[in-house]
Amino acid sequence: MKIIWHWLARLTGRNTIHTPAVVIKDQLNEKRPLPLGKKEFETWSDRIISGACIPGATPESIKFALADQLLHLGPTVDCETDLYFIKCLRKFAINQVADSMRHEIRDAAKARLEAQEKTKLAEVTALPTGAADAKQEVLSN
Repeated sequence: MKIIWHWLARLTGRNTIHTPAVVIKDQLNEKRPLPLGKKEFETWSDRIISGACIPGATPESIKFALADQLLHLGPTVDCETDLYFIKCLRKFAINQVADSMRHEIRDAAKARLEAQEKTKLAEVTALPTGAADAKQEVLSN
Protein backbone atom coordinates (compact mmCIF):
# COMPACT_ATOMS: atom_id res chain seq x y z
CA MET A 1 0.00 0.00 0.00
CA LYS A 2 2.95 2.35 0.72
CA ILE A 3 4.11 1.94 -2.86
CA ILE A 4 0.84 3.33 -4.20
CA TRP A 5 1.14 6.46 -2.04
CA HIS A 6 4.79 6.94 -3.08
CA TRP A 7 3.85 6.54 -6.72
CA LEU A 8 0.92 8.97 -6.39
CA ALA A 9 3.13 11.57 -4.70
CA ARG A 10 5.76 11.30 -7.44
CA LEU A 11 3.14 11.49 -10.18
CA THR A 12 1.37 14.57 -8.79
CA GLY A 13 4.37 16.17 -7.08
CA ARG A 14 2.44 16.48 -3.80
CA ASN A 15 0.95 14.46 -1.03
CA THR A 16 -2.76 14.37 -0.41
CA ILE A 17 -4.39 15.01 2.94
CA HIS A 18 -4.83 11.24 3.26
CA THR A 19 -1.18 10.33 2.70
CA PRO A 20 -0.04 8.17 5.63
CA ALA A 21 2.59 9.63 7.98
CA VAL A 22 4.88 6.66 7.26
CA VAL A 23 5.03 7.64 3.59
CA ILE A 24 5.80 11.26 4.44
CA LYS A 25 8.54 10.15 6.84
CA ASP A 26 10.07 8.01 4.10
CA GLN A 27 9.96 10.97 1.72
CA LEU A 28 11.72 13.23 4.24
CA ASN A 29 14.54 10.71 4.63
CA GLU A 30 14.96 10.15 0.88
CA LYS A 31 18.01 11.84 -0.64
CA ARG A 32 16.92 14.17 -3.43
CA PRO A 33 18.90 16.24 -5.90
CA LEU A 34 19.58 19.79 -4.81
CA PRO A 35 18.14 22.62 -6.93
CA LEU A 36 20.08 23.76 -9.99
CA GLY A 37 17.78 26.54 -11.20
CA LYS A 38 15.56 29.25 -9.81
CA LYS A 39 12.33 27.35 -10.46
CA GLU A 40 13.77 24.21 -8.87
CA PHE A 41 14.92 26.27 -5.86
CA GLU A 42 11.43 27.71 -5.39
CA THR A 43 9.80 24.26 -5.55
CA TRP A 44 12.45 22.72 -3.30
CA SER A 45 12.36 25.53 -0.72
CA ASP A 46 8.54 25.55 -0.61
CA ARG A 47 8.64 21.82 0.15
CA ILE A 48 11.19 22.36 2.94
CA ILE A 49 9.24 25.30 4.39
CA SER A 50 6.03 23.28 4.53
CA GLY A 51 7.81 20.59 6.54
CA ALA A 52 9.77 22.89 8.86
CA CYS A 53 6.77 24.57 10.54
CA ILE A 54 8.73 27.49 12.02
CA PRO A 55 6.34 29.99 13.63
CA GLY A 56 6.91 33.68 13.04
CA ALA A 57 9.40 33.26 10.20
CA THR A 58 8.67 34.69 6.78
CA PRO A 59 9.10 32.52 3.69
CA GLU A 60 11.66 35.04 2.43
CA SER A 61 13.82 34.71 5.57
CA ILE A 62 13.59 30.93 5.45
CA LYS A 63 14.59 30.88 1.79
CA PHE A 64 17.55 33.10 2.64
CA ALA A 65 18.62 30.64 5.35
CA LEU A 66 18.19 27.71 2.96
CA ALA A 67 20.27 29.43 0.27
CA ASP A 68 22.95 30.09 2.87
CA GLN A 69 22.84 26.45 3.96
CA LEU A 70 23.29 25.33 0.34
CA LEU A 71 26.37 27.53 0.05
CA HIS A 72 27.92 25.84 3.09
CA LEU A 73 27.52 22.29 1.82
CA GLY A 74 30.65 20.47 0.76
CA PRO A 75 31.78 20.35 -2.89
CA THR A 76 30.74 16.73 -3.37
CA VAL A 77 27.18 17.10 -2.05
CA ASP A 78 24.60 17.24 -4.82
CA CYS A 79 21.82 15.26 -3.10
CA GLU A 80 20.51 15.58 0.45
CA THR A 81 17.42 14.69 2.44
CA ASP A 82 14.70 17.23 3.12
CA LEU A 83 14.89 16.27 6.78
CA TYR A 84 18.49 17.52 6.93
CA PHE A 85 17.42 21.02 5.85
CA ILE A 86 14.34 20.98 8.10
CA LYS A 87 16.54 20.11 11.08
CA CYS A 88 19.02 22.86 10.12
CA LEU A 89 16.23 25.46 9.90
CA ARG A 90 14.80 24.43 13.24
CA LYS A 91 18.28 24.62 14.81
CA PHE A 92 18.77 28.12 13.33
CA ALA A 93 15.46 29.17 14.92
CA ILE A 94 16.52 27.65 18.24
CA ASN A 95 19.84 29.53 18.05
CA GLN A 96 18.04 32.82 17.41
CA VAL A 97 15.79 32.35 20.43
CA ALA A 98 18.75 31.37 22.64
CA ASP A 99 20.80 34.37 21.45
CA SER A 100 17.87 36.71 22.07
CA MET A 101 17.45 35.33 25.59
CA ARG A 102 21.17 35.73 26.29
CA HIS A 103 21.02 39.38 25.25
CA GLU A 104 17.92 40.02 27.40
CA ILE A 105 19.52 38.41 30.45
CA ARG A 106 22.80 40.28 29.88
CA ASP A 107 21.04 43.63 29.46
CA ALA A 108 18.94 43.06 32.59
CA ALA A 109 22.07 42.18 34.59
CA LYS A 110 23.86 45.31 33.31
CA ALA A 111 20.90 47.49 34.29
CA ARG A 112 20.77 45.89 37.73
CA LEU A 113 24.53 46.44 38.28
CA GLU A 114 24.29 50.07 37.13
CA ALA A 115 21.40 50.66 39.57
CA GLN A 116 23.43 49.10 42.40
CA GLU A 117 26.45 51.26 41.55
CA LYS A 118 24.33 54.42 41.50
CA THR A 119 22.87 53.50 44.89
CA LYS A 120 26.34 52.90 46.36
CA LEU A 121 27.62 56.16 44.87
CA ALA A 122 24.68 58.06 46.33
CA GLU A 123 25.36 56.53 49.76
CA VAL A 124 29.03 57.46 49.62
CA THR A 125 28.46 61.06 48.52
CA ALA A 126 25.66 61.71 51.03
CA LEU A 127 26.95 63.13 54.32
CA PRO A 128 25.73 61.57 57.53
CA THR A 129 23.34 63.82 59.50
CA GLY A 130 25.76 64.24 62.41
CA ALA A 131 28.58 65.28 60.10
CA ALA A 132 26.40 67.93 58.46
CA ASP A 133 25.55 69.43 61.88
CA ALA A 134 29.23 69.47 62.87
CA LYS A 135 30.11 71.18 59.61
CA GLN A 136 27.48 73.88 60.24
CA GLU A 137 28.85 74.41 63.79
CA VAL A 138 32.41 74.85 62.53
CA LEU A 139 31.32 77.30 59.85
CA SER A 140 29.29 79.42 62.30
CA ASN A 141 32.28 79.90 64.63
